[in-house]
Amino acid sequence: MKPVSALEYFLLSTLSKPVENRLVYKTIKKNQFRSIIEVGLGDGSRSEKIIRVAKKFAVSSSIRYTGVDLFEGRDESQSELSLRQMHKRLSSSDAKVQLVPGDLYPSLTRIANSHVRTDLILISAGYSKEDLAPCWFYFPRMLHAGSKFMIQTKVGEPFKLLTRLEIEKLVEQNTVKQTRRAA
Repeated sequence: MKPVSALEYFLLSTLSKPVENRLVYKTIKKNQFRSIIEVGLGDGSRSEKIIRVAKKFAVSSSIRYTGVDLFEGRDESQSELSLRQMHKRLSSSDAKVQLVPGDLYPSLTRIANSHVRTDLILISAGYSKEDLAPCWFYFPRMLHAGSKFMIQTKVGEPFKLLTRLEIEKLVEQNTVKQTRRAA
């Protein structure tokens, strides 16, 4: 899988469907990301494009991509690609691809310490506030000063860039909630 061409990038960032992915591609180009975590992969087409855009614009050609998804654990109405099919699809990219199967929180706890200094964390729609609540504790340790965090709250809505301050507020709010529940 080769990097996108200038024409392909232009089409992805200005005319591609679904529209909500355009900001993702523009953010990757602007920041020249080399390490990306994507939560919720769907059919893998956006994942492929993310890797190709990163390969085109990264300072180093070495791209580290981690995908977290339920894979075979999805219910049959949501079934997309299996873990094996997704790995086959993305491994042709020459990026260092790691796929992590399972629910968000247990998967995140497994990878948080090995994914410090991640450039981009991308959370797709489909995760409720309750799903994300215990995860906020782990996100700051995975980020660095230049990292970006993008989240999509509903399918069809654009991704939103969260600032470090917004992430810290969410950590604080959800840590307080977890502490109250435990007491």
